[in-house]
Amino acid sequence: MLDHDAAREAFGLAGYVRAVAAAVAVPRSDAAWEMGDHPAAYLALPARCADHPDRDLILIWSSRRGWKLCMESTLHDPPAVVARLGTQVVAAPAEVESFVGEVLAGRRKGGRSAPSLSEEGPGLTELLSGYAVGREAPRL
Repeated sequence: MLDHDAAREAFGLAGYVRAVAAAVAVPRSDAAWEMGDHPAAYLALPARCADHPDRDLILIWSSRRGWKLCMESTLHDPPAVVARLGTQVVAAPAEVESFVGEVLAGRRKGGRSAPSLSEEGPGLTELLSGYAVGREAPRL
């Protein structure tokens, strides 16, 4: 059973991923997230980018690095990073939407990973808690 802070973080992550998925037009069925030592999320994008029209794209979130957009892996190639958002670990859904739009249009490439969460500022639980929704059990 989850303790109170872990439950807050899990519900917050669920809500955050749903908000980002809605912003980038990804159906709920194409979004997944997981809790653990390093929470993460995965969104399968329905569009392809101008620079790689033959490859499916995925948007990956890490509690350590924030958002990055990658080409889906193939049998012979691992996921290749196309661009990283690089602003905040928990970027606003509208900022993620803008980032994805720029990458899809071929106007943005590369970038650096988001800075780590500072020990002085709010932690991951606090950053995600504003996105917590309903009482539906989060996927763990």
